[in-house]
Amino acid sequence: MKIAVIGANGFVGKNLVKVLKKKYDLIKITRRTKFSILKNDFDIIIHAANSSKKYEASKNPKKDFNNSVKLTKKIINLSKNKRIILISSISARNEKNIYSKNRKICEDLVLKQNKKNSIFRLSVLLNYKSKRGILYDLIKGNQIYINKNTFINPLTIEEVSKYIMLNLKSQKKIHEIGSYNRIKINTIKKIIKSKSKFGNKKIKLLSKKNNLINFSYSKILNEMLKKSFLKH
Repeated sequence: MKIAVIGANGFVGKNLVKVLKKKYDLIKITRRTKFSILKNDFDIIIHAANSSKKYEASKNPKKDFNNSVKLTKKIINLSKNKRIILISSISARNEKNIYSKNRKICEDLVLKQNKKNSIFRLSVLLNYKSKRGILYDLIKGNQIYINKNTFINPLTIEEVSKYIMLNLKSQKKIHEIGSYNRIKINTIKKIIKSKSKFGNKKIKLLSKKNNLINFSYSKILNEMLKKSFLKH
């Protein structure tokens, strides 16, 4: 099976490449690649190029629209009838902002294009290298703009990549990937002794129960503890 990964240099794309290249014929597509390559004979095109920057989306809605919705339309037009797997976020279901709106538009475009297409919505991930996300902000003691009692079911990018590889041929339209166990962000704050302060906004950040992975987030907590000590 021949697979193209769009956004192969990104956080998710890079880790997907590591897992998939061991088993499949893989082509990496980055910003430097001519998108006309999508016209070639691929069995699956994985679109992992949409930005995960929520804050930047609210600051510059037009830029986020261009870099997500317009990009997705371009990929669809070039892919013709090839199967597309879109890497998305649970924000598309449970948040109401520019970022979530544009991600939901992308999902609808992909599902409408081909009955074989599917969506993989990701839960909260520890992304220290890219310096963003709730877990990173907790490590750095940054302001958290949601309620302290918000539950999350975080995963490592390795577990996410493994799940996607095992479900490449799944006919399920939408997969929401999260850990079976859940934890309050305030509990994480106490464990790592974070100085973060919370807002009052209530958001449901849990993935749906039908795709949960039997994964202990102790690995994530251990990594967060290590990173939190580095900042002192």
